[in-house]
Amino acid sequence: MRRSDLGVTFITVLMILAAVAGVFWCCTFAEAYWENFEVTRVLHEAANLSYREGDDEKVKDFIFKELHHLFDEKVDDHGRMITEMRIDIDRGDVRIERTEIPHFVHIWVTYSRDVAVPLLNQQRRVTFNDYAEQDLSPVKW
Repeated sequence: MRRSDLGVTFITVLMILAAVAGVFWCCTFAEAYWENFEVTRVLHEAANLSYREGDDEKVKDFIFKELHHLFDEKVDDHGRMITEMRIDIDRGDVRIERTEIPHFVHIWVTYSRDVAVPLLNQQRRVTFNDYAEQDLSPVKW
């Protein structure tokens, strides 16, 4: 019986290491990237809202109301419970621009989120840049 007949080859070891690395990545970063899909969805809703709402501050209010609804959590702060968002964002991180020709709205958001690295007891900061746009031209029937 040759050594290659045993079934453990260099490629098998590489495949096992890749699977372990994939599980480690999912345990560390998957929730942050899944939440990023929710932020992108909120941006697209805000871009659609911009079709009816011309005031950019009201659009920002909508974005932050939705983000607070999605990401607020209760945390212990030296014996008292406070509400914080899991993502690190403020009003200056949201940029809204409207163009006249063509009539579009562009919304950019930059935010960060801390993730815990399992087995190492460390925190990593992941930064996301999201974008949404909407055509604001009147509908032609």
